[in-house]
Amino acid sequence: MTNADDGDGGAEGGAGESAIAAFLLADSRLPSGAYSHSAGLEPAVMAGLQVDGVYPYLVSRLQTVVRMETSAAVLAHRHARELSAQGPGFAALESALDARTPSAAQRESSRRLGRGMLRLAATLKPGDPAVVVLKREAPRPTRPVALGVAAQALGVGERQLARLCCYDDAQSVVAAALKLLPIDPMSATAWILKAEPQINAVVAEALQTQTVDDIPALSAPWMEHWAEDHTERTRRLFVA
Repeated sequence: MTNADDGDGGAEGGAGESAIAAFLLADSRLPSGAYSHSAGLEPAVMAGLQVDGVYPYLVSRLQTVVRMETSAAVLAHRHARELSAQGPGFAALESALDARTPSAAQRESSRRLGRGMLRLAATLKPGDPAVVVLKREAPRPTRPVALGVAAQALGVGERQLARLCCYDDAQSVVAAALKLLPIDPMSATAWILKAEPQINAVVAEALQTQTVDDIPALSAPWMEHWAEDHTERTRRLFVA
């Protein structure tokens, strides 16, 4: 079993660099940040989701989409660190994620965000071996794979990465909700703290992931349906 560190160390430096890098990767100003995508909340609101449905929606994503993506990101991080011929290649991870994402709109959204994350990694750590390999093997990677590689290149540990995956999705939902619905910002912020038990459960499960076959295959039919509808709308705030 690969050792899952606590995220305080990394190949690129000490605790300070690793911690700052984790904050950076969760910054909404990034091309893959919450200013550009709503974690599927906008199409859900357009389909009738109200304020009282936002927190259940957030938790539902944690238990489905985010479980899958966090496990994949952890595997990508390990492969980036080891670059082992025996480990799963980035192409294998990409195929596994595609197979678990029935919606073409969701696949395209993930690759759009992943491409932005890969550009960030290539800018900040252009000589990192895993960044170079990912650009060659998957120039339009899914977001979890690109995030795992970027995190490893910046010295972010596995546990930090897993928490980052969960937090970033949750805060994207909350940030979008504040733009789309009449929500008290204080209450919305409290939702992320309220979801901590679910986040911890996703993190613990992701750190146990060993192979691509261990990546959860969970369906979220309404989210998939809403994502497809969203691609046909001409008036929208978010790309996804």
